[in-house]
Amino acid sequence: MRRPSLSPASSTLLFVITTVVLPLTTGVAGAAVPESIKPYLGLAWPVVGLSALVAVVLMFRRRPPVTADDDTGPAPATGGGGQGVQADDPRPARAADQLARILHDQWSVEAELRMLHRPLHVRWSSTHRPVTPDPETLLDPDTVGGRPLRLRLRGGIGHTAGIVPAFTRLHHKRLVILGEPGAGKTVVAILLTLGLLAHRREHDAAVPVPVLLSLSSWDPYAEHPHTWVARRMVDEYRALANTTAFGPDAARRLVTEGRVVPVLDGLDEMPPALHKAALDALDRLRPGAPLVVTCRGTEYEAAVAAGGTVLGSAAVVELEPVGVADVIAFLPSERTAGGERWAATVAHLRATPDGPLARALSSPLMASLARVVYTGPDTDPAELLDPSRFGDPAAIEDHLLDAFIPAVYTHRPAPPGNGPPRAAPRRYPPELAHKWLTSLATHLRMCETRDFTWWQLHGYLAPARRRILVLVLQLVAGLFAGLGLAPGVGFTTGMLTGLAGGFGSGLVFPVPTLFTQPGYANFRLRGRLRLLVRKLAQGLGMGLVCGAGAVLAVGLATELGAGFPWGLKAALAAGLGAGAGVGVGIGAMMWLHTPADTISAPSPTAVLRHDRIAGAARALVESFGSGLLTGVLVGGPGFGLTIGVTVGVAAGVGGGFAMGLAQRLVARRRLATDPGAWGWFTFTRVWLALRGRFPWRLMPFLHDAHRRGVLRQAGAVYQFRHARLQDRLAPPRE
Repeated sequence: MRRPSLSPASSTLLFVITTVVLPLTTGVAGAAVPESIKPYLGLAWPVVGLSALVAVVLMFRRRPPVTADDDTGPAPATGGGGQGVQADDPRPARAADQLARILHDQWSVEAELRMLHRPLHVRWSSTHRPVTPDPETLLDPDTVGGRPLRLRLRGGIGHTAGIVPAFTRLHHKRLVILGEPGAGKTVVAILLTLGLLAHRREHDAAVPVPVLLSLSSWDPYAEHPHTWVARRMVDEYRALANTTAFGPDAARRLVTEGRVVPVLDGLDEMPPALHKAALDALDRLRPGAPLVVTCRGTEYEAAVAAGGTVLGSAAVVELEPVGVADVIAFLPSERTAGGERWAATVAHLRATPDGPLARALSSPLMASLARVVYTGPDTDPAELLDPSRFGDPAAIEDHLLDAFIPAVYTHRPAPPGNGPPRAAPRRYPPELAHKWLTSLATHLRMCETRDFTWWQLHGYLAPARRRILVLVLQLVAGLFAGLGLAPGVGFTTGMLTGLAGGFGSGLVFPVPTLFTQPGYANFRLRGRLRLLVRKLAQGLGMGLVCGAGAVLAVGLATELGAGFPWGLKAALAAGLGAGAGVGVGIGAMMWLHTPADTISAPSPTAVLRHDRIAGAARALVESFGSGLLTGVLVGGPGFGLTIGVTVGVAAGVGGGFAMGLAQRLVARRRLATDPGAWGWFTFTRVWLALRGRFPWRLMPFLHDAHRRGVLRQAGAVYQFRHARLQDRLAPPRE
């Protein structure tokens, strides 16, 4: 497969400028410039033709073929997939080191909040299911030595023979962790991630960095596993998109060069129709690519049977049910305050180790829920012994899932956060908390995912409402631009021109999809002056497109009999002035949007804060600043034109329409000219709050639910602490 040498944004923009803007400008100038200059205008057409030819050549020029190493295994020594990166390039190693530090801090906080420093003891061993490859594919050939091949893995959380030593002994560093629902697969994945990070820090910085990701959002028919992992890494750690600091395609190189170990949690949480395709895609990866996958045992066995193949070179272990003795040791003892309430329950567990209660609590999830549900002094765990209500393990499990949310919001105040001390956390009524969390689970079910990303909340809205919201947000941007225009062309003209431009842009601005991403603003100036000049040049190109649209609109209105008092010279001057003003604002915003050169830990609130700052910068720089510069150029001493309301509205509609169309054509996410995810999130959450589906302050509520243990945080997204809790609140569609 070959790829174009330029990005779609750059090539399309160059083509539009050379084939539309330059001919238009030259033609208009033919009637506007003095007579002494007109003979030289003929020289402009060869330049236009040559530029258009260069644009077409650059659009279709091909790079060298992409080798299989780009997608299925470690990259060649050059490391750049044909991009000229040398083997001794230190940037990927620097990216891996920074990523390891951030991941260690991130998952250490999560483990502390979930009290994983004292987990319920879970044992694991090699599975007996027919899903394991031949032992000789798992062991180092030099260690076999003619002895009978047999690989037997066994260990437990908290023991010396833990999951980390077992993983490091595997020759290909590939592991599948199976377990029943609630068996603790995610807990083991988190502890494995932390253990591998500690092993890397203590032994060898060249050890791959474990990156824990939820598989629920992966479509194996649409994305190669390495492509999906790299995209998720860039989504969560935006600095990896900084080519200067970390090299071209840093995330892809980290994955394909084996510098990271994808820890893929929840293969079973993907739609069942995708299990076979996902396993097949993972199996096609080069055996040397390290990998960890967690899945329910039955679903994994079914996927293997459906595809007729196992995950090559991967050892498979299965989590065992928790024994009664371990459950009793985990529950409050009679020697602790309130422990006497558990006396009858503990005695029943000892007397009937195979009873419904013992089988239900053999799941670490249910054992931990039972401990939380019966924390309050007015609760009695002995009610679980009532055979009329809880005659089988399923009834007990459903009861614990239903009682969990009321318990944490009634008897369990949220622990303090890691930030500065604030006022006492808000207390949410249990019935309202349950209602809002049910709405959240319903939203995730509609999106067919386990990850709540606040910047995709607008998926709750119907397409028609999203189109209306596009107009509203573009009108807000036009309002800021009008305020900037007012000093140069007058308040009334400026405001109407800005609003008309926002309306014109909103008519063609693309409706956001669930792939909309939040923005960020990088205000660091040192070492970025050349980048600023380059972005300003690109912005001026976009501005010329906007100015050409304004000139066309004014000319068309004149032909239709609007009676504008302007000539072509004045129209050209106004168009160039508007283009310059808008272009400088866009260029400055593209420069601010360039990723930072230091990887930072993501969190939902931090990502929201950065996007809000980027939105404020966009309003000040891209809208108000460009409007002010346009107003000064057009209405000030530079051109000295007096723009009437009619002319301003016509120019605003034409310029806004041209800008919206240009943003659609040249990949607006690359240019940072969209309204930002924060605006979409704010309008959507207000709409949902008015309908009672979410609280007015959604993010503080989710942060509080995370600290209470209802939700867990995985980078910049929230997830329910377990898929069974989400499915209990909003059952999947049959």
